[in-house]
Amino acid sequence: MPILLKLLLSILICLTSFQSLAVPSDEISKVIIAQQDAWNRGDLDSYMQGYWNDPKMRFVSNGKLRYGWHETLASYKKHYPNKATLGHLTFTIKDIKMLSNYAALVVGRWQLEREKDKPGGVFTLLVERINDQWVITHDHTSS
Repeated sequence: MPILLKLLLSILICLTSFQSLAVPSDEISKVIIAQQDAWNRGDLDSYMQGYWNDPKMRFVSNGKLRYGWHETLASYKKHYPNKATLGHLTFTIKDIKMLSNYAALVVGRWQLEREKDKPGGVFTLLVERINDQWVITHDHTSS
């Protein structure tokens, strides 16, 4: 194999490897954007894919502490039974602080736009890399 071809092949391999190395904060942002998109489609099952599917997943809101992925999904479906109650959701990420290679703290705002109201508030998420994917393991959301 000619040296020039070997060099070009090596460069191509390096560039391909470099492009596949995503910045963790970008990957985390994609999880949250995918949740926003799923919510706005009215797909709560897909929205929940951003959360750790485990009984130890924690959700804190309105003075209540809830444990478990299934319990959280059931609560969402109870409180947001149709497109009118879901409205249009916008997440604004204010900061992603990497705590390690496998954990990050995400702080941001949420805003719902519905026909009769526009509730909103803030959130703090603990996002962890589990089984090679970023998932929310703790969500503290308030109005």
